[in-house]
Formats: sequence, C-alpha cells, structure tokens
Amino acid sequence: MDFRLSDKEQKLWERAEEFTREHITPRAHILEMRNEFPKEVVQKAYEAGLMNLHIPPEAGGPGVSLLAETLVSEATGYGCAGMATSIMCNNLAFAPLVIGATIEQLKEHVEPLITGKDAKFGSFCLTERKAGSDVAAITTRAERDGDEYIINGMKCFATSAPQASLFTVFASTQPELKHKGLSVFMVPKTKGVKIGHIEDKVGQKNSIQSEVIFEDVRVPKECLVGKEGEGFKIAMMTLDKTRAGIAAIATGVAQRAVDEAAKFANIRHQFGKSVGRFQGISFKLADMGARAAASRHLTRYAAWLADNDLPVSKDSAFAKFFASDSAMLNALDAIQIMGGYGYLVEYPVEKLMRDAKLLQIYEGTNEIQRLVAGNTMLKESVNLDTGFHVKYDGKDAPMV
Repeated sequence: MDFRLSDKEQKLWERAEEFTREHITPRAHILEMRNEFPKEVVQKAYEAGLMNLHIPPEAGGPGVSLLAETLVSEATGYGCAGMATSIMCNNLAFAPLVIGATIEQLKEHVEPLITGKDAKFGSFCLTERKAGSDVAAITTRAERDGDEYIINGMKCFATSAPQASLFTVFASTQPELKHKGLSVFMVPKTKGVKIGHIEDKVGQKNSIQSEVIFEDVRVPKECLVGKEGEGFKIAMMTLDKTRAGIAAIATGVAQRAVDEAAKFANIRHQFGKSVGRFQGISFKLADMGARAAASRHLTRYAAWLADNDLPVSKDSAFAKFFASDSAMLNALDAIQIMGGYGYLVEYPVEKLMRDAKLLQIYEGTNEIQRLVAGNTMLKESVNLDTGFHVKYDGKDAPMV
C-alpha cells in the first residue's frame, strides 16, 4: 500500500493549509464574536478553488475525489470547524443532486451557482423539529398538482440556509409509506420559501443554521430528483459519503488540539523543567497524537472506499464517530494540559472544545453512527466462520 498523496492531492492539501494559515486561523476568534456567516473568508475560499469540489466537470465543477475533499476539510477544520463547515456546506447540500439528479438538472440548477464570480450556496433540508435520526417522521409534504409539486412544511438546523439560493428538500410524497414515501427536490429561493429562527449555538458560530419554512411553494415536476419514493435511499447514500467530510473536519480539530497542547507543554516550566517532560503529560500527548493519526487514517480509508464504489456505510460511520470523539477528547486534554490558561477565551483550546461538541452531533449523532456500524457488522457476521463452534439450543453453531 502506498499512503502518499498524488502530486495533485499534495498541492491541494498545501493550498488549503496555506489558505487556513492566512485567512482562517488568525481571524477565527474575532469572527466568532460576530456570530454571523463569515462571508469574506468563504468568498476567498471560493476564489481559491476550495469549494464545490465534488461537482462533476459536466456540470462545471472540478470533479475531484472524496479523498481530495477530505484534505481541504481537515486543513480548514484545523483553523476553525465553523468556517470549515461554511466552506464545505455545499458538499452536503449538493451531494444528493450529484447522486440522484441528471446532468441536465445539475447544469440547470447547480452549475450557475458554482461558476459565477461570487460564491453561492445550497442548503440541505432534511431535519425537522420532530424528525432527526428518525427520517420516517418527516411531515413536510410535496403534493403533485399537474406539472408541479406544492411543498409545505418546516425544516430546522439547515446549514447556510439564510445565504442559500437552492434548497435540497426531503419531503413526503406518500406519507402512508413512511420512509419509503420520501422524495427529494431541488427548490430555488422563490415565493413561499422563508427563513425562520436562526440558532444561537455554543460553538461553531462561524457557521449558521436556521429554520426554513415552505408555504405553498410551487416547483416544476422537473425539480424532483430521481423518482418519487427514492428520497430515503438518496439520503442514506448521501450521508455515507459526507460522513468522511465531517470526520476530516474533526481530524483537523483533533490535530490542532495536539499541536496547541504540545507547544504549551514545551514552553511552560514547573519544578525546573518543561511540563511536557513529566510522564503524566507526555503520556497524555502521546494518546492525543495517536487519536489524531488514527482519525486521519480512518477518514481517508472511508473516502477511498467511497471513491472506489466499495461498501462504505460501516467505515464512514467508524470515521465519523471516532474522529469526532477524538476531537472532543483531545480538546479536553489540551485544556487540562494548559491548566487555567486552557480555560481562558483568549487561548484557542476552549473554542476547540465548543466546536468539537457539535461534530459529535450533526450529520447523524455518534450514537446513530455506532448503530449503523453495529448493524452492518451483525449482517456481515451471518456468513462468518471463525473456526470455533459452540452449541446453541443443543445444536452445533459457529461462534460469531
């Protein structure tokens, strides 16, 4: 196995790191205090070619691999998870369209948003107040009326919705079928689309989430992505791919915590030597470094599986929950290593902790990730023969 990046990937990685050092890291705390969308930074990221990487060339995009996307997500996540989310939000918003829409649909609805002078945004609209992990509980309706669909309902936690020009909306076309009755639509910002409550979060304040209200919104039947009833399948395929992006942002946070803690442990002296020379701190730093490195390998492996059209549900879930848990643990350890300084707002590690918490929650909580991975493992075990046998109910059965 060759773990080296290709020349193209290495250059993209270096460009994203340079962008982060120049535009994100120095401004993250300042922009966070404004609690608003970091428009100028995101525009610069767009101009630097760090957005919309997954859109195929036929629709005006660069069509790079998911693995390459994770390089940008990790680099920007190192500087600020919130700004990384704002920069990469179109990955989630447009992923269902790349998966299920025709090239003609992409050229009409997505290409104009990614080829202009200014950055444009989509917003992924799946979650509702009473329908989070349980997407079968979605109440947003899309009813066919001749050559149009009429959409009514409300979504919440929609990233970049106030800035969005296009909404990827999951709605029920046959409520009696529950999740099998879900469909997905491309909804432009038009009459009846309203922005509701904008959330005030603990962390990741450099990304914006809000309610989106749809009141008798009419869209042409051509805005249906795939076929009626394919919404759940498209949503699951989407999340299988985009989990690696969240894991990559988390890896950036985990690595930033390592670097900040190690830097502090080198310059902080107690009892005549740097605190990093004490075994208790040294062991903690080693654990933090191992978690960041393992997160990176899990993330890139999941992305590689997706790029090669191999089964990825389990491994993308592994990457998402392990990397985000590692980001949180590393942030907490960094605070502990820095002591009182780690708890001060003027130092960066308290922000890492607040940002990391959301990584454990959005795009499927880590409990759901473990459920996805565990269920996949149970299915895989059906035909697994370990070579050991025990008796169940008086019959020989493989020990699985």
